[in-house]
Amino acid sequence: MAARFNFKKNLPVEVYPIVAIMGIAVGGASYYLYKLAMGNEVVWDRKGDWKPWDKIKYDQNTKFLTTQPEFWAKRKEQRLALEKERLV
Repeated sequence: MAARFNFKKNLPVEVYPIVAIMGIAVGGASYYLYKLAMGNEVVWDRKGDWKPWDKIKYDQNTKFLTTQPEFWAKRKEQRLALEKERLV
């Protein structure tokens, strides 16, 4: 109660919209900077593996649920056939 009374005593009514607009602007800018910092192109861990998608094989399924398992089996057979042709 005392803080509310003190706020009204020290600030005129005309300052309230400015405080609100500045609060919204600072919040929006903070959100935007967070969004930029957590983007896909940003690398925070330079020592770790920052390109894990390069290790995915041609016939490896990365989906949580597969609706066409025969497609991936066929792809694996094609890859094995290509490897045999290269060896011969």
